Amino acid sequence: MIARWTERDAAEMLRAPGPHDDKYRRGVLGMRTGAAHYPGAAVLGVSAAWRTGVGMVRYVPPDDESAPPYGLPTAAAAVLEARPETVIGPPVGRPCDAWVIGSGTDATSRSVAELTQLRGLLAGDAAVVVDAGALDLVVDDSVRAAPLILTPHGGEFERLWRSARLGDLPEGWDPRGIEPGPRARAAAQLASAVRATVLLKGSVTICASPDGWVRRSGPATPWLASAGTGDVLAGLLGALVAGRSADARSDPGLLARLAATAAVLHDRAARHASGDESADGSGRPVIALEIAAAIPHVLGELLARQA
Repeated sequence: MIARWTERDAAEMLRAPGPHDDKYRRGVLGMRTGAAHYPGAAVLGVSAAWRTGVGMVRYVPPDDESAPPYGLPTAAAAVLEARPETVIGPPVGRPCDAWVIGSGTDATSRSVAELTQLRGLLAGDAAVVVDAGALDLVVDDSVRAAPLILTPHGGEFERLWRSARLGDLPEGWDPRGIEPGPRARAAAQLASAVRATVLLKGSVTICASPDGWVRRSGPATPWLASAGTGDVLAGLLGALVAGRSADARSDPGLLARLAATAAVLHDRAARHASGDESADGSGRPVIALEIAAAIPHVLGELLARQA
């Protein structure tokens, strides 16, 4: 039986700011997300990160990106319009405490300059949340040193599995399944093989660390199954990691617990925004930006449990 990561567990992972904090102590998150065709992914991830209480978000546009089609704004312009508190451009001087890469990007259109920058992050010291269009980079051990959290959905997980040459998937595997056993076995095996925490997204989300720690959360509200919600999860998770970066250096297993916590918060925010508190499909449709907007409410509820 795979143990469940509960709201009580999640509450214990949260850190409320104190009187001696400043924006740097609350964490600086860097984000390289949102290609020319998908500027909305950058907006959603950045919005979720800010709503999670990180001290600063630094958005870095992709290098050598082609002009946006259809009259779209650049991702940087869209981010600044939506979240003017965001710092635009690469770090100068003080490094970021954590990074989110890949959301709303496409490996097939990635420039050589952008590939170089991403490999630099993977070879660095700061933890990196790797989503969507950057997942293809994580199997190559020669460019990796940073602690990683991978956030694949079922289809992306299967591609990672094949890239890692792990053979057949466990019996009973279903990329859209809710039976935790096969999903947990698969996530644990991949996490061990690629030496990274794996957050396998789905109605039942599985978090597995390279050292064998595995937890499940969900089933989540089915209203979460819509475009952009994964971008919100990536930004939320990045903010949690940036805010606890100093602790994670001395406790590598903390990354897995933060990833499981992000999944719980993500679902709770979706339940609150949709009115589907029982996760049975009741309530109303919800869009990704509404889920990001609900994060502070859910954080407040869970922080109150620490009192």
